[in-house]
Amino acid sequence: MEKILIINDCTKDELKTILNDWLVMYADGLKSKSIFEFAEVSPNIFILKIDKSIDDTLFFYLVNYFSAPIDFNRTFEVAGYTTASKHKRILNKNIYVFINEQDKEFDNVWLITEDNEIYKFDFGGKLKKMDIGSAFKYKELNINDLPISYEQIIVNKKELLEVAARKEKEEQNRKLDKRFKIIAPILFIGILGIILTNKYNPFFISSTWVVIVIILNTLWFFMDYKIFCDIKRTFICALLAVLFIIFGINTHDIFFATITTFPLSMMLVMLGANKLLGDKLDAFIWEHSKIGTMIIFAFSVLISAFVFHPILKHFFTFIS
Repeated sequence: MEKILIINDCTKDELKTILNDWLVMYADGLKSKSIFEFAEVSPNIFILKIDKSIDDTLFFYLVNYFSAPIDFNRTFEVAGYTTASKHKRILNKNIYVFINEQDKEFDNVWLITEDNEIYKFDFGGKLKKMDIGSAFKYKELNINDLPISYEQIIVNKKELLEVAARKEKEEQNRKLDKRFKIIAPILFIGILGIILTNKYNPFFISSTWVVIVIILNTLWFFMDYKIFCDIKRTFICALLAVLFIIFGINTHDIFFATITTFPLSMMLVMLGANKLLGDKLDAFIWEHSKIGTMIIFAFSVLISAFVFHPILKHFFTFIS
Protein backbone atom coordinates (compact mmCIF):
# COMPACT_ATOMS: atom_id res chain seq x y z
CA MET A 1 0.00 0.00 0.00
CA GLU A 2 1.16 3.52 -0.74
CA LYS A 3 1.64 5.99 2.05
CA ILE A 4 -1.56 8.01 2.14
CA LEU A 5 -2.71 10.87 4.33
CA ILE A 6 -6.30 12.02 4.71
CA ILE A 7 -6.73 15.55 6.04
CA ASN A 8 -10.11 16.87 7.13
CA ASP A 9 -11.31 20.47 7.34
CA CYS A 10 -8.36 21.73 5.32
CA THR A 11 -8.01 24.03 2.33
CA LYS A 12 -5.73 23.49 -0.63
CA ASP A 13 -3.51 26.42 0.37
CA GLU A 14 -3.28 25.15 3.96
CA LEU A 15 -2.28 21.69 2.74
CA LYS A 16 0.49 23.10 0.55
CA THR A 17 1.76 25.40 3.30
CA ILE A 18 1.82 22.67 5.97
CA LEU A 19 3.50 20.17 3.65
CA ASN A 20 6.12 22.70 2.56
CA ASP A 21 6.89 23.68 6.17
CA TRP A 22 7.35 20.03 7.10
CA LEU A 23 9.54 19.37 4.05
CA VAL A 24 11.80 22.28 5.01
CA MET A 25 12.14 20.86 8.54
CA TYR A 26 13.10 17.38 7.28
CA ALA A 27 14.87 18.32 4.05
CA ASP A 28 18.00 16.36 5.04
CA GLY A 29 16.05 13.09 4.99
CA LEU A 30 14.68 13.55 1.47
CA LYS A 31 16.10 12.36 -1.82
CA SER A 32 17.12 14.92 -4.45
CA LYS A 33 13.64 15.07 -5.95
CA SER A 34 10.39 13.91 -4.38
CA ILE A 35 6.85 13.85 -5.72
CA PHE A 36 3.73 14.31 -3.62
CA GLU A 37 0.20 14.08 -5.05
CA PHE A 38 -3.05 15.40 -3.64
CA ALA A 39 -6.71 15.51 -4.52
CA GLU A 40 -9.86 16.89 -2.94
CA VAL A 41 -12.28 14.03 -2.39
CA SER A 42 -15.03 16.21 -0.91
CA PRO A 43 -15.21 19.83 0.27
CA ASN A 44 -12.16 20.53 2.49
CA ILE A 45 -11.17 16.87 2.69
CA PHE A 46 -7.94 16.01 0.91
CA ILE A 47 -6.00 12.87 0.15
CA LEU A 48 -2.23 13.27 0.03
CA LYS A 49 -0.05 10.58 -1.53
CA ILE A 50 3.45 10.56 -0.07
CA ASP A 51 6.64 10.05 -2.08
CA LYS A 52 7.92 6.48 -1.87
CA SER A 53 11.29 7.64 -0.51
CA ILE A 54 9.65 8.73 2.77
CA ASP A 55 10.22 5.93 5.28
CA ASP A 56 7.79 4.90 8.03
CA THR A 57 9.38 7.09 10.71
CA LEU A 58 9.23 10.24 8.58
CA PHE A 59 5.67 9.33 7.65
CA PHE A 60 4.76 9.18 11.36
CA TYR A 61 6.36 12.61 11.84
CA LEU A 62 4.30 13.92 8.93
CA VAL A 63 1.04 12.63 10.40
CA ASN A 64 1.87 14.28 13.72
CA TYR A 65 2.89 17.57 12.10
CA PHE A 66 -0.22 17.79 9.94
CA SER A 67 -2.39 17.34 13.03
CA ALA A 68 -0.89 20.38 14.79
CA PRO A 69 1.29 22.42 12.41
CA ILE A 70 3.49 25.24 13.67
CA ASP A 71 2.15 28.78 13.15
CA PHE A 72 -1.44 27.54 12.83
CA ASN A 73 -3.89 28.39 15.55
CA ARG A 74 -5.85 25.19 15.16
CA THR A 75 -5.49 21.47 14.73
CA PHE A 76 -6.52 19.17 11.90
CA GLU A 77 -8.05 15.71 11.91
CA VAL A 78 -5.54 13.49 10.17
CA ALA A 79 -5.35 9.79 9.36
CA GLY A 80 -2.50 7.90 7.73
CA TYR A 81 -2.48 4.60 5.87
CA THR A 82 0.46 2.50 4.76
CA THR A 83 2.06 -0.93 4.88
CA ALA A 84 4.77 -0.99 7.53
CA SER A 85 8.19 -1.51 6.00
CA LYS A 86 10.64 -0.59 8.75
CA HIS A 87 9.75 -1.70 12.27
CA LYS A 88 9.99 -5.47 12.83
CA ARG A 89 6.98 -5.85 15.14
CA ILE A 90 4.61 -4.50 12.50
CA LEU A 91 6.61 -5.32 9.36
CA ASN A 92 4.52 -5.85 6.19
CA LYS A 93 1.27 -5.20 8.05
CA ASN A 94 -1.24 -2.64 6.87
CA ILE A 95 -1.47 0.07 9.51
CA TYR A 96 -3.78 2.93 10.34
CA VAL A 97 -1.90 5.90 11.84
CA PHE A 98 -3.68 8.52 13.94
CA ILE A 99 -3.42 10.99 16.80
CA ASN A 100 -4.94 9.86 20.08
CA GLU A 101 -6.53 13.01 21.47
CA GLN A 102 -6.57 11.47 24.96
CA ASP A 103 -2.76 11.20 24.92
CA LYS A 104 -1.33 14.50 26.19
CA GLU A 105 2.32 13.71 25.42
CA PHE A 106 1.81 15.08 21.88
CA ASP A 107 5.16 13.98 20.37
CA ASN A 108 3.89 10.63 19.15
CA VAL A 109 1.45 8.84 16.89
CA TRP A 110 -0.70 5.78 17.46
CA LEU A 111 -0.89 2.83 15.10
CA ILE A 112 -3.45 0.08 14.62
CA THR A 113 -2.48 -2.92 12.53
CA GLU A 114 -4.87 -4.79 10.27
CA ASP A 115 -5.16 -7.47 12.99
CA ASN A 116 -6.11 -4.78 15.54
CA GLU A 117 -2.88 -4.62 17.50
CA ILE A 118 -2.39 -1.14 18.92
CA TYR A 119 1.00 0.54 19.16
CA LYS A 120 2.33 3.92 20.23
CA PHE A 121 5.33 5.34 18.41
CA ASP A 122 7.09 8.15 20.27
CA PHE A 123 9.59 10.44 18.61
CA GLY A 124 12.43 8.97 20.60
CA GLY A 125 12.04 6.07 18.16
CA LYS A 126 10.31 3.68 20.58
CA LEU A 127 7.43 1.50 19.35
CA LYS A 128 5.37 0.28 22.30
CA LYS A 129 2.45 -2.11 22.18
CA MET A 130 -0.56 -0.72 24.06
CA ASP A 131 -2.97 -2.90 25.99
CA ILE A 132 -6.15 -0.83 25.99
CA GLY A 133 -8.69 -3.45 24.97
CA SER A 134 -10.98 -2.60 22.09
CA ALA A 135 -10.87 1.17 22.51
CA PHE A 136 -9.70 1.55 18.90
CA LYS A 137 -10.27 -0.54 15.79
CA TYR A 138 -8.42 -0.72 12.50
CA LYS A 139 -10.01 1.47 9.87
CA GLU A 140 -9.51 0.06 6.41
CA LEU A 141 -8.95 2.37 3.48
CA ASN A 142 -11.05 1.53 0.46
CA ILE A 143 -8.64 1.95 -2.42
CA ASN A 144 -11.52 1.87 -4.91
CA ASP A 145 -12.83 5.13 -3.41
CA LEU A 146 -9.61 6.99 -4.11
CA PRO A 147 -9.61 9.67 -6.82
CA ILE A 148 -8.24 8.90 -10.27
CA SER A 149 -6.53 12.21 -10.97
CA TYR A 150 -4.15 14.07 -8.66
CA GLU A 151 -2.29 17.35 -8.63
CA GLN A 152 1.46 16.94 -8.22
CA ILE A 153 3.89 18.77 -5.95
CA ILE A 154 7.47 18.24 -7.14
CA VAL A 155 9.99 18.92 -4.41
CA ASN A 156 13.62 19.88 -5.01
CA LYS A 157 15.86 19.01 -2.04
CA LYS A 158 18.46 21.65 -2.89
CA GLU A 159 15.84 24.41 -2.80
CA LEU A 160 14.42 23.08 0.47
CA LEU A 161 17.87 23.07 2.08
CA GLU A 162 18.39 26.68 1.00
CA VAL A 163 15.05 27.66 2.53
CA ALA A 164 15.89 25.69 5.70
CA ALA A 165 19.27 27.46 6.00
CA ARG A 166 17.63 30.85 5.52
CA LYS A 167 14.94 30.13 8.11
CA GLU A 168 17.50 28.87 10.59
CA LYS A 169 19.56 32.03 10.11
CA GLU A 170 16.45 34.20 10.60
CA GLU A 171 15.56 32.31 13.77
CA GLN A 172 19.11 32.67 15.11
CA ASN A 173 18.98 36.41 14.40
CA ARG A 174 15.67 36.72 16.26
CA LYS A 175 17.12 34.93 19.29
CA LEU A 176 20.32 36.96 19.06
CA ASP A 177 18.38 40.22 18.94
CA LYS A 178 16.21 39.14 21.87
CA ARG A 179 19.27 38.32 24.02
CA PHE A 180 20.95 41.57 23.01
CA LYS A 181 17.94 43.64 24.09
CA ILE A 182 18.07 41.96 27.50
CA ILE A 183 21.82 41.69 28.18
CA ALA A 184 23.05 45.05 26.83
CA PRO A 185 20.78 47.23 29.05
CA ILE A 186 21.61 45.12 32.13
CA LEU A 187 25.34 45.54 31.54
CA PHE A 188 24.99 49.26 30.79
CA ILE A 189 23.03 49.85 33.99
CA GLY A 190 25.46 47.66 35.90
CA ILE A 191 28.67 49.37 34.78
CA LEU A 192 27.18 52.87 35.13
CA GLY A 193 26.04 51.92 38.62
CA ILE A 194 29.52 50.65 39.45
CA ILE A 195 31.15 53.86 38.14
CA LEU A 196 28.81 56.14 40.12
CA THR A 197 29.05 54.05 43.28
CA ASN A 198 32.83 53.91 43.07
CA LYS A 199 32.97 57.70 42.65
CA TYR A 200 31.15 58.38 45.91
CA ASN A 201 32.11 55.24 47.84
CA PRO A 202 35.25 53.61 46.39
CA PHE A 203 35.24 50.74 48.90
CA PHE A 204 31.59 49.75 48.54
CA ILE A 205 31.99 47.48 45.51
CA SER A 206 34.65 44.78 45.54
CA SER A 207 36.98 44.68 42.54
CA THR A 208 36.34 40.92 42.41
CA TRP A 209 32.71 41.54 41.43
CA VAL A 210 33.80 44.01 38.76
CA VAL A 211 36.20 41.43 37.31
CA ILE A 212 33.36 38.88 37.25
CA VAL A 213 31.15 41.32 35.31
CA ILE A 214 34.03 41.99 32.88
CA ILE A 215 34.54 38.25 32.33
CA LEU A 216 30.79 37.75 31.75
CA ASN A 217 30.77 40.60 29.23
CA THR A 218 33.80 39.14 27.45
CA LEU A 219 32.13 35.71 27.30
CA TRP A 220 28.98 37.29 25.90
CA PHE A 221 30.97 39.00 23.12
CA PHE A 222 32.53 35.63 22.32
CA MET A 223 29.38 33.51 22.41
CA ASP A 224 27.13 36.02 20.60
CA TYR A 225 29.79 37.22 18.17
CA LYS A 226 27.18 37.62 15.40
CA ILE A 227 26.00 40.81 17.09
CA PHE A 228 29.03 42.40 15.42
CA CYS A 229 27.48 41.79 11.99
CA ASP A 230 25.20 44.74 12.74
CA ILE A 231 26.69 48.26 12.85
CA LYS A 232 24.23 49.61 15.43
CA ARG A 233 24.78 46.72 17.84
CA THR A 234 28.55 46.93 17.31
CA PHE A 235 28.49 50.63 18.24
CA ILE A 236 26.50 49.90 21.41
CA CYS A 237 28.94 47.14 22.38
CA ALA A 238 31.87 49.50 21.76
CA LEU A 239 30.32 52.07 24.12
CA LEU A 240 29.83 49.38 26.73
CA ALA A 241 33.45 48.21 26.40
CA VAL A 242 34.71 51.81 26.68
CA LEU A 243 32.71 52.30 29.91
CA PHE A 244 34.61 49.40 31.46
CA ILE A 245 37.91 51.02 30.45
CA ILE A 246 36.80 54.38 31.89
CA PHE A 247 36.09 52.64 35.18
CA GLY A 248 39.51 50.96 35.05
CA ILE A 249 41.28 54.25 34.41
CA ASN A 250 39.51 55.86 37.36
CA THR A 251 40.96 53.20 39.67
CA HIS A 252 44.50 54.44 38.79
CA ASP A 253 45.60 50.80 38.87
CA ILE A 254 47.42 49.89 35.64
CA PHE A 255 46.92 46.14 36.10
CA PHE A 256 43.21 46.46 36.85
CA ALA A 257 42.75 48.97 34.01
CA THR A 258 44.31 46.44 31.61
CA ILE A 259 41.79 43.81 32.74
CA THR A 260 38.95 46.20 31.91
CA THR A 261 40.12 46.22 28.26
CA PHE A 262 39.25 42.53 27.83
CA PRO A 263 35.71 43.16 26.46
CA LEU A 264 37.05 45.60 23.84
CA SER A 265 39.86 43.18 22.90
CA MET A 266 37.33 40.36 22.47
CA MET A 267 35.13 42.62 20.39
CA LEU A 268 38.05 43.47 18.08
CA VAL A 269 39.01 39.80 17.71
CA MET A 270 35.44 38.74 16.89
CA LEU A 271 35.03 41.64 14.47
CA GLY A 272 38.21 40.55 12.69
CA ALA A 273 37.16 36.89 12.70
CA ASN A 274 33.76 37.79 11.26
CA LYS A 275 35.40 39.81 8.49
CA LEU A 276 38.03 37.17 7.75
CA LEU A 277 35.98 33.96 7.97
CA GLY A 278 32.38 35.12 7.56
CA ASP A 279 29.95 32.16 7.74
CA LYS A 280 32.93 29.80 8.10
CA LEU A 281 33.46 31.12 11.62
CA ASP A 282 30.57 28.96 12.83
CA ALA A 283 32.20 25.81 11.50
CA PHE A 284 35.58 26.81 12.91
CA ILE A 285 34.21 27.31 16.43
CA TRP A 286 32.02 24.19 16.45
CA GLU A 287 34.47 21.84 14.76
CA HIS A 288 37.48 23.09 16.75
CA SER A 289 35.63 24.22 19.88
CA LYS A 290 38.48 23.85 22.41
CA ILE A 291 41.32 24.94 20.15
CA GLY A 292 39.23 27.66 18.54
CA THR A 293 38.17 29.06 21.90
CA MET A 294 41.75 29.02 23.18
CA ILE A 295 43.00 30.82 20.07
CA ILE A 296 40.33 33.52 20.28
CA PHE A 297 40.87 34.15 23.99
CA ALA A 298 44.65 34.09 23.52
CA PHE A 299 44.44 36.80 20.85
CA SER A 300 42.19 38.87 23.14
CA VAL A 301 44.65 38.64 26.02
CA LEU A 302 47.55 39.50 23.70
CA ILE A 303 45.76 42.61 22.43
CA SER A 304 45.07 43.74 26.00
CA ALA A 305 48.63 42.98 27.10
CA PHE A 306 50.61 44.30 24.13
CA VAL A 307 48.35 47.00 22.71
CA PHE A 308 46.13 48.46 25.42
CA HIS A 309 48.51 47.97 28.36
CA PRO A 310 51.28 50.14 26.82
CA ILE A 311 48.70 52.79 25.83
CA LEU A 312 47.32 52.86 29.38
CA LYS A 313 50.84 52.94 30.81
CA HIS A 314 51.70 56.00 28.74
CA PHE A 315 48.38 57.58 29.67
CA PHE A 316 48.95 57.09 33.42
CA THR A 317 52.49 58.47 33.07
CA PHE A 318 51.14 61.51 31.23
CA ILE A 319 48.46 62.37 33.82
CA SER A 320 50.68 61.71 36.85
